[in-house]
Amino acid sequence: MSVVTPSVEDTEHALTARIAEVADQVGDLLEAASEGAASALASARDIELLELVTQIERLGRFTDALRVHAAGEVEHRSRPSLGHEGLAAKKGCTSAVELVERLTRVSRQTARARLKLGAAVRRTSTLLGIAMPPRFERVAAGFHTGELGIDSAVAITKALNAVLPHHANGDLDGVRAAEHELVCAAISVAAAPGAEVAAPATATETRMQAAVWAEVLDPDGAEPSHRQWAARGFEFLPARDGLVPVRGALLPEVAGIVRRVFDSITNFRHSAGFMPVCDHDEAGSAHTGSAHTGSAHTESVHAESEASGRKDPRTRAQRQHDAIATVFDIAARADELPTLGGASPTLVVTVLTDDFRAGHGVGHVDGIDEPISMRAVEQHASANGIQRVTLAANGQIVGIGTTERRFNRAQRRALAVRDGGCIIPGCDTPAWATEAHHVIPWWHGGPTHTDNGVLLCWFHHRSIDSSGWRIRIVNGAPEVMPPPGMGPQQWRGSTVSPARRADALARRRAGPAATTAVA
Repeated sequence: MSVVTPSVEDTEHALTARIAEVADQVGDLLEAASEGAASALASARDIELLELVTQIERLGRFTDALRVHAAGEVEHRSRPSLGHEGLAAKKGCTSAVELVERLTRVSRQTARARLKLGAAVRRTSTLLGIAMPPRFERVAAGFHTGELGIDSAVAITKALNAVLPHHANGDLDGVRAAEHELVCAAISVAAAPGAEVAAPATATETRMQAAVWAEVLDPDGAEPSHRQWAARGFEFLPARDGLVPVRGALLPEVAGIVRRVFDSITNFRHSAGFMPVCDHDEAGSAHTGSAHTGSAHTESVHAESEASGRKDPRTRAQRQHDAIATVFDIAARADELPTLGGASPTLVVTVLTDDFRAGHGVGHVDGIDEPISMRAVEQHASANGIQRVTLAANGQIVGIGTTERRFNRAQRRALAVRDGGCIIPGCDTPAWATEAHHVIPWWHGGPTHTDNGVLLCWFHHRSIDSSGWRIRIVNGAPEVMPPPGMGPQQWRGSTVSPARRADALARRRAGPAATTAVA
């Protein structure tokens, strides 16, 4: 009696046919259930709904395992060493990623993730044909049995893959122990006899645990490699559509500093309350005995803004852009920076005198190809001063003026004492992060004097002409009026100086007699 052994080709056809059959069955199940699915789910008990979600996910894990297993084989048959004989090349694709992307219609990122994981859990063989276990055998076992989810499998293999090069000498016991414990924690299985079994770890928890294992196994792993160190950088790209794109790659510690600076400038206290608050005098009469000074007043401002649904109109990306402007403006005023041409770093904006006086035309920033609007030129001039350079018709320099109309340090300190920070109600930008603004522009005859200056943050300074906020100085003190529809159309004093607020409150509580006596 002869025994017929099925060929590999027959086995592959049978596997494909079975998967196709199962897919058809699942499709029929979904089609049959779709008609009454909404009502069935709506009427299901909580425990039934949760069980359904669990079983659907279990089915999805089996599907993910098949996807990854097949992708790993595609990767192997498309390996670069095969050249034009590789599977991807024979199908007209530049890589296995492109081939999987076209076959499955998934994103390139998803295709790449499947291929990487497939290579990590695929069985291999030596040149002599001896079968070898997968690189991550425990992950492969948990993954292919449908117990380990794809997100957890990716988290484990990614973290331990980074450690493997440092254990190439054969000392893999630590890596294998880490893999075993991470998989056991993810599928809720005891890592050793008698060991405690906790609830299955989520993919996020698994990623965090894997990161800890990687740090333990390779304490020096966080040190940037030569490639990473060389890849750090930041650059300006050619201007496009009136903006200058940037790109770069930061070392983690640098990115951490940048994030903290962004957080400090764009957090709730500095961005949530850009709307007007009630008049100080009205607040004093309505809340006699309340000390709305300092942080207490700030909290009331933000609570009022939050309750009314009014928020900073800028996106987070826009707030971070404005934070960069603030940081570099502060840095340019610092004495610690190296000088350029004998002076602190100075932004040079060139504009024709006639255009500047007429209020139209454009300006040009030194080193930037894209021109800037006249409004931006005026705001820069208001904050940083003007130096007149007179040229003859042939371009000869015939006159150089001194830098005009810039608030000096003593004046800025005086403004900081009086205003306390940006004077727009609800904005908590501190004085050190503001710019001095001419209420009456210098080019319209406004003097560079504290009686004509107020402190504004970078955002409010750049938008003061278009935002609807109005500012005036009365007897040396600033007053503001909100945009129409944003509050009562009346002038009121504005300051965020705790000392001045406390003084004003004390005078209101003391009554008219005390106020008259002081005056």
